[in-house]
Amino acid sequence: MKSLHRLVALCLLAFSLSAFSYTVPQGSPGFYHGNSSAAVTFDAHSLFLDNKRLYVFSGEVHPWRIPSGKAAWRDVFQKMKAAGFNSVSVYHHWGLSEGKQGSLDFNFFRSHTDVYEVAKEVGILVVPRPGPYINAETTAGGFPGWLTNNPAKARTNATGFTQAWTPFMTSVAKFAAPFQYPDGPVIAVQSENEFFPSSGSDTGRSEYMQAIENTLRGNGITKVPLTHNDANTGGRFVKGLGGVDLYMWDSYPQGFDCANPTSWSEVNSNYEPNAHQQYIPDEMWASGEFQGGSFDPWGGSGYDKCFQLTNEQFANVLYKNNYAAQTSYQNLYMTYGGTNWGNLAEPTVYTSYDYGAPIREDRTLSPKYSEIKLQATFLHSSPDFLIATSSTNGTSITTNSGIYASVLQSPTGVGFYILRQNSVKTLTSAQFQLRVNTSQGQLTVPQFGGSATLDGRESQILVSEYPFGSHKLQYSTAEIFAWSTIGGVDNIILYAQAGHSIEVVVSNVAAGSTAKVSGSTSINARTGNNNTVIITGSPSGISSVSISSKATVIVADKHTALSFWNIQLPSTTSTIYDKAPDVPSVFIFGPYLVRNATITGSRLAINGDTNVTSTTIDIIAPPQVNSVTWNGYPIRVTKSNIGTLRGTIITSLQPITLPNLKDASQWSCLDSLPEIQSNFDDSSWVTANKTATQRPIQPSAGKFVLYADEYGFHQGNTIARGHFTGNTATGVQLNVQGGFNFGYSVWVNDQFLGSNQGTNQYSSGGGTDQTTDTWTFNQTSLNTGDNVVTVVVDTTGLEEDYSGNDQFKTPRGIRGYKLIGGGDFDHWKIQGNLGGEDFPDKVRGPLNEGGLFVERQGGHLPGAPPTLFNQSSCTPLNGITSAGIRAYKTSFNLDIPTNVDAPVALQFTRTPSSSYRSVIYINGWQFGRFNSKDGPQTVFPLPEGILNHRGSNDLVVTLWSLDANGATIADLELVTTGIISSSKEAVAQVQSPSFSDLRL
Repeated sequence: MKSLHRLVALCLLAFSLSAFSYTVPQGSPGFYHGNSSAAVTFDAHSLFLDNKRLYVFSGEVHPWRIPSGKAAWRDVFQKMKAAGFNSVSVYHHWGLSEGKQGSLDFNFFRSHTDVYEVAKEVGILVVPRPGPYINAETTAGGFPGWLTNNPAKARTNATGFTQAWTPFMTSVAKFAAPFQYPDGPVIAVQSENEFFPSSGSDTGRSEYMQAIENTLRGNGITKVPLTHNDANTGGRFVKGLGGVDLYMWDSYPQGFDCANPTSWSEVNSNYEPNAHQQYIPDEMWASGEFQGGSFDPWGGSGYDKCFQLTNEQFANVLYKNNYAAQTSYQNLYMTYGGTNWGNLAEPTVYTSYDYGAPIREDRTLSPKYSEIKLQATFLHSSPDFLIATSSTNGTSITTNSGIYASVLQSPTGVGFYILRQNSVKTLTSAQFQLRVNTSQGQLTVPQFGGSATLDGRESQILVSEYPFGSHKLQYSTAEIFAWSTIGGVDNIILYAQAGHSIEVVVSNVAAGSTAKVSGSTSINARTGNNNTVIITGSPSGISSVSISSKATVIVADKHTALSFWNIQLPSTTSTIYDKAPDVPSVFIFGPYLVRNATITGSRLAINGDTNVTSTTIDIIAPPQVNSVTWNGYPIRVTKSNIGTLRGTIITSLQPITLPNLKDASQWSCLDSLPEIQSNFDDSSWVTANKTATQRPIQPSAGKFVLYADEYGFHQGNTIARGHFTGNTATGVQLNVQGGFNFGYSVWVNDQFLGSNQGTNQYSSGGGTDQTTDTWTFNQTSLNTGDNVVTVVVDTTGLEEDYSGNDQFKTPRGIRGYKLIGGGDFDHWKIQGNLGGEDFPDKVRGPLNEGGLFVERQGGHLPGAPPTLFNQSSCTPLNGITSAGIRAYKTSFNLDIPTNVDAPVALQFTRTPSSSYRSVIYINGWQFGRFNSKDGPQTVFPLPEGILNHRGSNDLVVTLWSLDANGATIADLELVTTGIISSSKEAVAQVQSPSFSDLRL
């Protein structure tokens, strides 16, 4: 008890010294590596901007996973900022920017500066993570495909690898340098990613890390810290060769088992603090990646299950556990996932990269988004939190031993009590009382009767001696959303679960003050001793406690509070990035989304979104405001019974009528596998004549190396044609490798031999991504002259290189072959995407197209000649009757109003008993790879800007049956995944080169 008495004495001293002032001691910003010219600094507690402490609440977004460009990025960034995110973490993708070595391209969705400019405009900070290796569940971990042919070991200081990455990283630095804070939003730059230093048997790694840092510093990154995201709490690159300025690590405590979304691992409250003290006790703990969701593999459970695994309860418990561990930099991976369009995915993931993130793939908002908003807004309202340190952890300060409490105490006397149940297996509620430190000594609360309640899988942050304006919460058993002094009135917003009893004591109340309750009758208030107001009851709806017109306490049930917004106003006294409580702001209750607000004279202009036709809106604004507009239209507002300005937002939302894709007359088709016909001419194809490879993995059999990447084909479907003479051969043995859940089919001349269905799933516990099969010839199918074995391979991307052992160089295509029954192949021809590394489509980039006939001919492009699709009234719903590949094309028009955000998707009906694969192209952009056998994805969002919401669209869908009896698509339709009246900028059509641009 001696330490507890000392803590109470310190709190009393801090209280007496601070009086009623809200000033938080800033301390002395630390300069890393002696860099006294740095614009961004940090110490053991937090980052500093403008000599002011900052909680970095960051979310991961990959702009290249939504290639619609600046307007779409602006929408996502605005949604993040509205939820309290003040920073975005951005991977940049080397492979997308350098499809051919020496030809760097940062145009369109590959632009770095466009990302920084949009972030600067919105007012959100940026942490670029350019790699050069990024992992990110993208093909080759972000390495370009041509790097697989570089014999130098990647992720080391080998000369060949250094020469490869230096131009890209030099450009990265030069793009970011002018945007370093305070000239722009960039506050740090990451070097490499989840990387391991040199060891006795694995040399050159630390030297490579140091070379990246030298390249960044030497090309202008001098004002902000360099960071590294450690793969776990390993202390790698804290110091020494390759040591960074600000060490971070990632953590995914729930793992990636979306198949069991209700099964949670127990929370470890000591793991992060212990690692922090072990490796960087004198620096802030920064979480470079903390779990924001989960990826899902081919054959997995689907992203709705991943969301359930990492839902709002997960965010409530796990993120608050981070705050208890004193993190002041939290980056949630992912916050918006997007789409693995084209061939962006690596083998363990499919087209969707929704990730179960707070902002879903179609940009709609999830319940987790709202939970995070409550947390982030509270943290930005609580500068004292950034200087609070841990004083107690365990079960000693509550009356219920089943509740774990972490106490953080600031030098100013503010106490933060972060509570959760001991076990996440407990799903029932627990009653308790809590011992808190106050200026009146230690109190056990609630002290006026009853108990506080903590639900299963719930965490709460309660406070004591918490200042808001000139008032304080002596303590509160309700949580805080935010506070702001508006028009001379100190406003604070509290919330708790409906049905929970709360007890709040407001101190620093002027003598003789009164307390008046309006709104819900479930809350009571009365004056107490020592100039206090006591608030009790159970929140239901919104209640307002007015304390003599000097302070207002809003109490809401948590469900209602999820629609609350604290929106910063433009100010000459703060930067656009500042979210501290002294920045002018307004409170807005009710709408689905509030993007931003401004006050001009007496008018408050609000921009936001609604998902219903009628929404009540409540506003706490400065007293001069007497008129309100919503998205430019006036709203009639009057003073409500709770003291807010209240009005009604009326929208004319109507269901969106989408075209019917079932009409066969709308479709035309073409055979997309003419390669098996006897008259097919492959003389212009690449001759696979290499007899050796410098890759770590050597061919298993055969004279020639048939790896597709060796000949410049790095993504999508590839085709190999092996020519042999005579009819004595009895079969062929093939060793094929294509990534998890790949597939291939094989023919001799026009005889279908069979397929490997690609059923080796990553999710089944490892498995394999290659197969060896023997296919027997029917002798009647052979010629005495030239015969051709045709092998069509559907690869699922290049391996990542997480361990740094050149895994990304793992072969794709035929690893080995043998002609059975005598003889050998005379020669082999290989084909992939048109042009290979000399791809013609510089807008969509190197990963958009594969090697199917329809792709090589340009049939997927807008304006493809009708004669190319030479069969009419054939529909994918009728399909094909034998193994093979057919491409289907249709066009349709959309007319979605500009003020409506209606995400549109293509929905398949899956038939797992049928083995077929489809590639989806919309206006020349590949936005889906469907696998009927393995799934799980059936809904493929088509983002605005790629999809023309107000005009004509070309849709191409391929159907590759791997079964001898053919396949049909059971159902195919356009659907909307949301209908929202929105203030978002209409996304203009991106540049989409046509057939005449790319094939004539």
